[in-house]
Amino acid sequence: MDFIDLLGWTATTLLLIGYYFNAKKYIYSWIIWMAGNSIMLIYALLIQSNSLAFLSIVLVFLNIFGWHSWRKPKK
Repeated sequence: MDFIDLLGWTATTLLLIGYYFNAKKYIYSWIIWMAGNSIMLIYALLIQSNSLAFLSIVLVFLNIFGWHSWRKPKK
């Protein structure tokens, strides 16, 4: 397994862990997703996949939005 494959699998693993923690309603799931999507962005750029790179950028912004939304006090 080369470095690029390892990067892709690391991102995938983090994203799956993020889904699990999100289902358990842990706020740090958003941080894990941000890390996973950031690594996926690097992976996408290395394999020259513009669509995956764009998706990763959008998802990082959505992760930030979700994290901020969950930090707001409940009314």
